Parts: sequence; structure tokens; C-alpha cells
Amino acid sequence: MNKTLKAVLFVALIAQAARVGGATPAIIPKPTKITAGDGAFQITPKTKVLYTAGDSMLADAAGYLAGRLSLALGEKITAAPSNSAPASGAILLTATQADAKLGPEGYSLTVARNGVIIRAPKPAGAFYGGITLLQLAPPAAFRAPAMVEGVLGGKQTVKPPRPCDEPNIPTARPVSSLTVPCVTIVDKPRFQWRGLLIDPARHFWTIDELKQYVDYMALHKLNSLQIHLTDHQNWCPEILKRPALTPDKKRNADDPERLAKQTYHKPARRYYTQKELKSLVAFATKRFVNIVPEFEMPGHSAAFLRGCPECGCTVEGKLMRGGEVCPGKEKTYKILQGMLDEMLEVFPSKYIHIGADECSKRYWRKCADCKKRMEAEGIKDVTQLHGYFVGRMSKYLQTKSRTLVGWDEILESGAKAGAVGMYWRSGRADKHVEMASKNGQYLVMSPTAHCYFDYVQSPDRKSEPQGFGRSVITLRRTYELEPMPDYIKQTNPKLVLGVQANLWGERMKSFPHILYMTYPRACALSEAGWSAPEGRSYAGFHARLLKHLKRLDAAGVNYRQPTDIDKPK
Repeated sequence: MNKTLKAVLFVALIAQAARVGGATPAIIPKPTKITAGDGAFQITPKTKVLYTAGDSMLADAAGYLAGRLSLALGEKITAAPSNSAPASGAILLTATQADAKLGPEGYSLTVARNGVIIRAPKPAGAFYGGITLLQLAPPAAFRAPAMVEGVLGGKQTVKPPRPCDEPNIPTARPVSSLTVPCVTIVDKPRFQWRGLLIDPARHFWTIDELKQYVDYMALHKLNSLQIHLTDHQNWCPEILKRPALTPDKKRNADDPERLAKQTYHKPARRYYTQKELKSLVAFATKRFVNIVPEFEMPGHSAAFLRGCPECGCTVEGKLMRGGEVCPGKEKTYKILQGMLDEMLEVFPSKYIHIGADECSKRYWRKCADCKKRMEAEGIKDVTQLHGYFVGRMSKYLQTKSRTLVGWDEILESGAKAGAVGMYWRSGRADKHVEMASKNGQYLVMSPTAHCYFDYVQSPDRKSEPQGFGRSVITLRRTYELEPMPDYIKQTNPKLVLGVQANLWGERMKSFPHILYMTYPRACALSEAGWSAPEGRSYAGFHARLLKHLKRLDAAGVNYRQPTDIDKPK
């Protein structure tokens, strides 16, 4: 048998093995509709990535795809604009003849023997079509360097103390080509908000680590990263008008040697400059990930009060510096809104999260200013005073064309028109959420029962790194999340914007550790947020996931290897 015939047969066998008729491609999240074709398309260093000219965001989508292919093939591939019909052997991203019903993130992907066309009404859909194309290819399509000790592609200098702290350093080498089976896919997400939360206020992560976290999210069609920037322990964002909020700023500026010694396990500082945060936003925007900043108020505010003690309550003539700001003082609103003014210049997100959870209100009942405020506004108790604070901040953000988001405690005083409530207290907040939904409250579903990724993934404590508390959230448990409650499904399903999982930082001691806690549960979350409920099954997901893990290895993603507890029943 001659070499040419052998090559043809080899490609045919690969294509046959990957055809939908034989085995469903291991695409995560599961697409809406897949139709098998015959044959395969070869992506080589000569393959052109083209996009219709005139749209910078479409250029970003094409550029990202070209960049991933460059890493896989070991040769530079650039994206180029085109106003003509796609040339044979090219990959084209275009809005031309795209189905508008697919919405802002939907796409159609056609892989033929002579080329690939991704059609999408909006650039985000074209981006996700490119992600699906990468998943149709062998795992080498995900090839990328890992984040090691705070450096992308860095080297280990210390022995990690625990297995979960060990970075997943990829061994994948560039390949000469990527074989993609011929297929037609039509796909769109179920929900518009598909998010994760990360918490540098408890354990600080560098901007480069946050960027890497964003990149891994994009590979799973997750589009919202909430960053918990402030809490009792720390205030992370630089506020130029309030330098006292980042007291280590001057010390670090005077000690460049200390900064140079910063590693993933021992950060030299615990704040972000506005320039750094803007660079993160720009990085995420090119990957169609929205950065949602969270500035905790009125509770979880000890770090804020250390820098702005004048915003504390006054009890018996004494200024208190506890965990919550004073909602009675006008000065509190002036300073907080001034801080937000600076941050709105950094974060273009429509959504601004203020937390508003777990506020003890312990000083409010005794505070002279709070009492005056309650009397002046006709507020009967401190729960309603909390609602007044949230409502006032929401109205302020609305004047800036932004939308306030808060945890479900904001609903204890009733629905908040124009705001978004984030459901987290499984069981405890159900009545508040149901009542608020009857009054038109928009919601993001993030219940502790399924979505708290700081909880361990197995009851086997000997093999699991330390998590928060005693709760267990298995891979299956995350996958079983149904974001749409029956009481909302029957009235107005549009009220549920989507889903989010939260990785609180108290126990997270290294970047590989937070990846270990995030993956593969984030894969399950992505399917809960993207894929239609009809046709979803844990057994099917698990089978695809086992193949998908090879992609995570190629991308340098640390993850927990599924065990017997994760097998389908």
C-alpha cells in the first residue's frame, strides 16, 4: 500500500471514529443540535482564519481562534479580514446569512472537507463557534502553557506542599495538523449569565492568574466572572481618592525588591492598580467574558472602615469600626458613591455587585445616625433600613446606566426594581426569592446546594484538600442543578438570567488549588447554564468529560480526577 493511500485511509478512519453516527463528539457544554457529515477537514499551518471585515469584536473572535491554532500547530496563524467568498481550505467567521433567532451568543458551524464556516448574528456567537471547532479537534487543539508560580509557562522553584498545589504542566507538543470531522452544529445558550466567582479578598491572586482563570472559562463558554474585591480581610482595588484603603501601596512602591520576589504562594502585595484591572477587563473582553466587580456593602466592610473610619456607626458618642457601614450618615453614601465613580471608569460591566449579604446590623439599632434616618424615612426596623440602603445605591447606579446586583438578602425587605438578586441560601431564602419573583425580580441562581465550589468534591477527607465547612458538592451534584424553579417557569422564565458557581477564598492557598476546586465542576456548570434541559443526562456528560479531561491536560488546567463517587449510577 503506497503512502498516499495510507494517509487517505488514516484520515477516513479518524473521521469515522469521530462521526456523530458512531459516537457523539465530546463537546462541553452539549450543543443544541449536531448533524454528522462525511469525511474530515484538515487544519494545517497553511489554513487561513478569515472574518468579514468591519467588526472589531469579530476580529477578536477570529484572532483568539487563530491564536489557539498557532499554539497547537507550533506555527503562527493570523486572522485576516475578507470581503469575498471563503477560499477553499479556510475557516471563515461571519454574520452573513446567520440566523437571527440564534441570538447574541448562538452560532451555526459547518465543517466540510474543503473548509469551515461559522455563522453568528453577533461576534460572541462566532467566538463560541470557534471554541466548538477546537473541541471537535484532537486534544492538542487546547495546547497552552500552564501558570506556574504566578508565571505563564514558568518553572517550579519550590516543592508544592500538597498534591492539589501541583500545577498541571502540559506535555503536549505541537502537531503538524488537526483533523476535524465534517459536521453541522446549530447551537445557542439557554441562559445569558453563566458565571463563576473568585475571591482575592481572602487569598490574593495576581492579575496574570486572574487572566488565566478567564481564559479557562472562555474554553467552556462561561461568560461572567464575579470578582469579590473587598471584604473584612482586605480591600483589593486601588481608589485614587482614598489611598488609605490600600495601605501597603506606598510600602511596596518603596520596596521593588520585595515585589520582585512575589510568587504564587507568597504574594508581595494585596491590591490591584487601576491599570492592572483595566488590563484584565480588556483581556476578558476579547474572550467575551464580562468582569463583574463586587464591592461589599453595607456588611463585610471591616477593610473599608479601616480606610474610611468616618463611615462607621456612632454608638454612645463612640465611632464603631465593626463589620458594617452606617446607613444613617449621608457621608457614607457620598464616600461609597465616590468610590463607585472611580470603579465605573475601570469596569464597563452593566452589572455592579454590592454583596449586601450577612450584614449583622448589630450597631444599627443603637446608632444615633441610624435612628435619625429611620425616623426621617419612616423605616420601621433595621431590615427595612438595609433595604433602604440597597435601594438608594441601586438608584444611584441606575443614574450611571448600571444595574445593581446583590445576594438574596436584598430581597428580605421586598423585591428591588431594576436590580438583580443572586439566590444563594438554599432552603433558607426560598420564600424571599419566590415572593420577589412574583413582583418581577430578576435573578441569578447560585445555590449553596449545587454551586459552592469551596466545598470539597468528595466525602473522602483523606484524599481531598481542605474545603470550607463539612459540606460536599460532588461533580454530579453540580450537574444536577436545575436553575429554573417551577414557580418561575410557570410565570415568567425570563426572570432567571442564569447560573453562577462561587469559589470563596478562605481555604484557597495556591492557584493550582483554585483550579482543582473549579474543575471539572465548572464543566458541569457550563452545561447547566448552556444546554437545553431536554436530552441532558449525567451519564452522557460523564462520558464526554472523560475525553475532555485530555484537553484540560493539554491546556495546563489543574483539576480533580473523577473517582468512583463521580461514576453514573
